[in-house]
Amino acid sequence: MFDASCCIDKYIKTGSDYLPISKFGVSLHEIGNLKSAGAHLFIIFSMKKSFKLFWINILVMLAFVVALPLLALWYLDGYTRHGEKIPVPDICGMQIEEAADVLRKHNLDFDIVDHKYKKGAKVDEVLEQRPKALSNVKTGRKIMLTISSKNEPTIALPEVIDNCSLREAEARLRAAGFKLTPYKEVPGEKDWVYALLHGSDSLKNGASIAIGSTLTLVIGNGKDEESSNEPIIDNSWFE
Repeated sequence: MFDASCCIDKYIKTGSDYLPISKFGVSLHEIGNLKSAGAHLFIIFSMKKSFKLFWINILVMLAFVVALPLLALWYLDGYTRHGEKIPVPDICGMQIEEAADVLRKHNLDFDIVDHKYKKGAKVDEVLEQRPKALSNVKTGRKIMLTISSKNEPTIALPEVIDNCSLREAEARLRAAGFKLTPYKEVPGEKDWVYALLHGSDSLKNGASIAIGSTLTLVIGNGKDEESSNEPIIDNSWFE
């Protein structure tokens, strides 16, 4: 029986017919070499394709890493209204209620951070503002306010009564912010402080008194009480 399988490799199928390999001018050995080369080419092509896909993935990841922070910044700029600024209105001298209305109309908030006494200022009058008027700020910014207080700030009176001389008392009282009128004299040790007056009121050491008050020192004139009570005789008429 004829075995056709031994002859199959000697023919190449072209369409529906098989033509002898010899007709193509190549040998069976050459055909084997061609098959091996084709396999190598396929492997190389596959490796190149995989390499290309690898770099495409790397580029996509890099683009994502760069784009994500940019998108976050864009969102934050919109959320915080980056670049949108308005001038701060001048509210110094206004009552706090009026100042609050003005700030709200400008989409600004406020916070009272301090109270100060100012002579001549009305209670709850705006004395200071931070940021200052006409400063450019973002909408919703808090403006820090200092308003006037009805209570004058007080300080403890330095211990100068019956404790020091005129010069020392004057220095300590002025350093504490007090004003002094011309002193008064009474019988006693020269320049020794015997009393301190606020108007007609006699004060005590350590008493609380408004800063800037006007005080009067009462000091000794260098004469004792007995000699000060002796009548003064005018002998000019004997001359």
